[in-house]
Amino acid sequence: MALLVLAIVAGGAAWIFIALRKYKAHKAFEQEREASFVAQMRKNKPAPAAAPALAATSQARHADPLAAVAESIRQALSAGRGVDAAKAFLAIVEQRTRLSLEPPVWEGLGRALLAQGAYLEAAWTLHAGAALAGDLVAAQKRLVEVAARASDAGQPQHALKLYGTLLAKYPQSQYADFAHANIKAEEKKLSKG
Repeated sequence: MALLVLAIVAGGAAWIFIALRKYKAHKAFEQEREASFVAQMRKNKPAPAAAPALAATSQARHADPLAAVAESIRQALSAGRGVDAAKAFLAIVEQRTRLSLEPPVWEGLGRALLAQGAYLEAAWTLHAGAALAGDLVAAQKRLVEVAARASDAGQPQHALKLYGTLLAKYPQSQYADFAHANIKAEEKKLSKG
């Protein structure tokens, strides 16, 4: 009997050890992936300059089309023209990872895209802004927020994709249970028609 208890205890301890090891490896992978995303975004972030001459700045922006688009987005957002900012972004959406914007600009652009009903692009920009600012909880919250807005707008396929993205990027998220429950609800919506 003592051997049986000892075997069960040893088996349980081994199982816990293996599970913890897998969890740590998965967590390290997720952190590395998120760090890679943030590093790529920071690499494209403009370096602060010591008051460059206006002509030199203007000339440099025209040399790089993405820098010109970034400036166009900044100006449109600061002038309250979110539609123009969204259009400028959507014109270069395939190159979005190379676009250099500051976290508040990403946030403003995401809100403008959300207002236009571009849910996936809005989620990407809002997530990028929060992640670039180093706030991964806010980045997760942005994905949930946009998924809920897509669902409310009758776009369950977009909501499903965004909840899936949240769970893939952040499987241990505080929003994981909420996402799982909403995935079931969105799948029901899709099956009904």
